[in-house]
Amino acid sequence: MSSWTRPWKLVVVLSLVVSLLAACTGGSKSELPELPENGAGKITIMHYGEEQFMSEFGNTFSVKFPEIELEVVEMQDYFQSLKPEDDGDKKLVEFIKNKKIDVAMLNQDNYESLSSAGVLYKLDTIIQDEKYLIDDFAPGVMDLIREKGGNAIYGLPTSFNSQVLFYNADLFKKHGVDPPTNKMSVTQVLDLAKRFDSKSKDEKDRIYGIHTGYWSLADYLLYLGEAANMQIIDQKAEKVVMDSDAWKTLFFDYAELVKSGKINVNDQNANGGYDPGFAGGKSALGIGQQWTIEQMKYATRYGPDGKPGKPFEWGMVTVPVDPANPDESSLVELSEIFAVTNDSPNKRAAWEFIKFSAGPEMARINGRSTRKLTARTKYQKEINGKSMEAFTMLRPAKNSYSVYETLNKNDVSGDFHSTLTMKLNEALTAVKDGKKSAEQAYADLLPELQKALGEAKQKGAKEKAKKK
Repeated sequence: MSSWTRPWKLVVVLSLVVSLLAACTGGSKSELPELPENGAGKITIMHYGEEQFMSEFGNTFSVKFPEIELEVVEMQDYFQSLKPEDDGDKKLVEFIKNKKIDVAMLNQDNYESLSSAGVLYKLDTIIQDEKYLIDDFAPGVMDLIREKGGNAIYGLPTSFNSQVLFYNADLFKKHGVDPPTNKMSVTQVLDLAKRFDSKSKDEKDRIYGIHTGYWSLADYLLYLGEAANMQIIDQKAEKVVMDSDAWKTLFFDYAELVKSGKINVNDQNANGGYDPGFAGGKSALGIGQQWTIEQMKYATRYGPDGKPGKPFEWGMVTVPVDPANPDESSLVELSEIFAVTNDSPNKRAAWEFIKFSAGPEMARINGRSTRKLTARTKYQKEINGKSMEAFTMLRPAKNSYSVYETLNKNDVSGDFHSTLTMKLNEALTAVKDGKKSAEQAYADLLPELQKALGEAKQKGAKEKAKKK
């Protein structure tokens, strides 16, 4: 073997060893430069409010990274600058650029729009290089992050919104009704509500099948439809699609509850204050979020008449679901996503903040709170001795769009949504007052809504033309 080939072979061997070591260690720590030796840095963060941010994230982060200066830009400045004719997403992009935001706090909708607009920094490589753990987020959360990011990760969630079906176990026992179970359909839930017939005509003693949460008749019906992933208009916003068997069944069942007084549509008591509804023990069922648990504790101390309410045994199961997709729900949404902006000159400090805020340390803190659900469900603790499994069991629904999103996407005037709720309220009130049967009210409703959609589409086209 010639002597000149040995050094070359040695180089090859050393290169292979280095490659193997890099594979074992994850290679270089990441694509971003490290913080200076003294840990100094500065990041500008977009959030709802400085006080809230510091309480929930900033103070804890500063204990670990005392040399990183945090500047909070409050989103109220953005909201106040919006005009009715403005494109909200485009305006948000301008706001981020003008304010030189390093870290943007986003919800599910604007995370999707900003990802596609190229405003956010892609995190896939740095997550892989630093072996940052993302496997213990709530079911489907990271799948949704990727879906909304066009098959890439542009942000990490710290918390999410989810709802459950609460039930008054004492009332179910008293009326001899089996309690609800996980993953029931909307029809099954309303059938349960029908079985609670209050004999009393005195509002103080009246018991309801289901509590509306103080929503209007129309809004609560639409809310139940959303839970079942039932669309109101097609994705091109050309046709009202409420003429399905599913919508017809929901409308008839709901109208029956309204007419029989088994749903509390009048939530104000004689003194002008609000009844506590489910939390006050007046309803067998009620859909709510985690702070409903706190409301129940409050209601036992302060009833609507100022006297302590009567405590009761309660439980919770998942919200009603679409039977075709029983493991997911459109009522599960990502509420708090932190993302690094593409133009940020402080990406390393911004990434340190995001991976800490969405990481296990903060999850342990958030897991004890009744104000939010930690996105890392492994750290979600019991509240008042109750398991929170019903909140975390369902995945966020894929390809689920609200009527607002569909209208905006197709440049349809928001007037349609106002007309939708008005016409629905009129139809349900007519059934409640005995002026129309549910069948007649439903048949009259559909052509009115189709006409309103066509008019809103024309108005939206004119509004769009004016902006050009």
